[in-house]
Amino acid sequence: MKSKVYMLTMVLLASASVALAQEPKTTFTVVRSDQWGAQNLNPFSPGSQHLLPTNSAIYETLFFVNSLNGKVTPVLGTQYAWSKDSRTLTVTTRSGVKWTDGQAFNASDAAFTFNYLKQYPALDTSGLWKSGLTSVTAPNPTTLVFSFSAPNTPVFAYISNTPIVPEHLWKAVKDPATYTNAKPVATGPFIFDSSSQQAIRVLKNPNYWMKGQPYVDAVVWVSTSSNDAALLKLLSGDVDYGYVGISDPKGYAAKGPNNTYWWPTNNINFLYFNTVKAPFNDASFRRAVAQAINTKDVALKAYAGAVPAASPSSVFPTQQADWLPTSAKATLPSFDPAAADAALTAAGYKKDASGNRLGKDGKALPSYKILVGAGWTDFITMAQVVGDNLKKVGINTQIDQQAWGSYSGGLQTGSYDMGISWGWGNGSNPYYTFNAAFSPDFSAAVGKTAPSNLSRYTNPAITAALKTFSSTSDAGAQKKAMSTIVTTVLKDMPWVPLTDRVQFALFNTSRFTGFPSAQNPYNDASPDDTAGARLMYLNVKPK
Repeated sequence: MKSKVYMLTMVLLASASVALAQEPKTTFTVVRSDQWGAQNLNPFSPGSQHLLPTNSAIYETLFFVNSLNGKVTPVLGTQYAWSKDSRTLTVTTRSGVKWTDGQAFNASDAAFTFNYLKQYPALDTSGLWKSGLTSVTAPNPTTLVFSFSAPNTPVFAYISNTPIVPEHLWKAVKDPATYTNAKPVATGPFIFDSSSQQAIRVLKNPNYWMKGQPYVDAVVWVSTSSNDAALLKLLSGDVDYGYVGISDPKGYAAKGPNNTYWWPTNNINFLYFNTVKAPFNDASFRRAVAQAINTKDVALKAYAGAVPAASPSSVFPTQQADWLPTSAKATLPSFDPAAADAALTAAGYKKDASGNRLGKDGKALPSYKILVGAGWTDFITMAQVVGDNLKKVGINTQIDQQAWGSYSGGLQTGSYDMGISWGWGNGSNPYYTFNAAFSPDFSAAVGKTAPSNLSRYTNPAITAALKTFSSTSDAGAQKKAMSTIVTTVLKDMPWVPLTDRVQFALFNTSRFTGFPSAQNPYNDASPDDTAGARLMYLNVKPK
């Protein structure tokens, strides 16, 4: 089956002088609203550096944990069990799997992978070896054993999401931070074929361990400059799927019988403060800024009412019944620009005769940049509303649009003032959100890469509560720890929860069936370059 986007892709790739393999009969096409970097297929490189198929179609993990419902799908692991004291995790690995160079996969490859992260700590972006993990061994070809110095059951999600690499090849890689892995050998359903700045293609792995799948012969990613450009490709039927944050998904669905979407909530969009820079290092300033922002208006204008404002607690709607402490419900801050204005003055940030806010030293505050992704219309709209709100309390801002590499790099290295992004960690309970955002393990000095603590905010009370939560399975103790975390974050306000964040899955079903949905949530509508997307690439079928 040929499509016009396939023919377009062939032209784009040919123009880039990329050699193509056999012509596939069925090609599933994904649109991106940004571009990618050089040809790097190292699964341990930061997400902004390696190519999109690396962790979605080429490399595989032990399990996939659905962030919407906590369901665990076996991948290279078939089953797992914790010991009674929760200090030992035993995983059974899958038999009959081969690497794409023909060698057999076994538990030793997985043990090597985790120990490789220990050998090269810069690769351990999930902090596995800071979690109490003491050893990973493979006593036989199908058994993998993780040992911990103390109970830490939430770490299972991070273990599950780690890409597994072949020991026989990676043991010779002595500088993984710069290794580009041009010819990746993996176990996944697809094999890397070619790339240019316009398109990337992978081809079906003929020896994949899941017999009969995938149902398509190729997956192609095509690049666009913005959400609007990506939307046009979906509307025209040139592409089959896009993870695109448009403002009106209902309007998209109404424009054609093949237009569908699935936007389940599993995260939050935050306004991050760079808390190592003045005045954002002042909790009083941050609290006042939060109070000055009308998050309901932010949500309405960014998503046309399809996505609500976020809870100030930073706890997802589906998790609030279990994890939002009763004591916090009555004290959640609300939009009050007059109170925000007064609070700023009381904190030492007075106004001049023109109504512009001054620093504590009496000098005019500069215009602060709000970092967003270039062409991301939802984030740009959010930044516009935030800027308008802050202008009313005397704080001037400007929107700083950056391509993905500069955007993510700016957030991670601490070179921004304020920035809009999602929570860089999420899961089936709020621990995953707060641990990724505020654990010292995921922070770094300014100029160095912080894996996920983008605000560079830490607090001893939160650090201790995270440790308590992870080291017990007692529900009462975990709820007490979560209460400490939520109330401390509300007090210090290192970020402002703006809107709920949904998974922006848009589909054009004219050529394929088998997409995930609320009725069939086999994945969590994960972005197209993540482990969850692998399940979609496995399940879509040509009509």
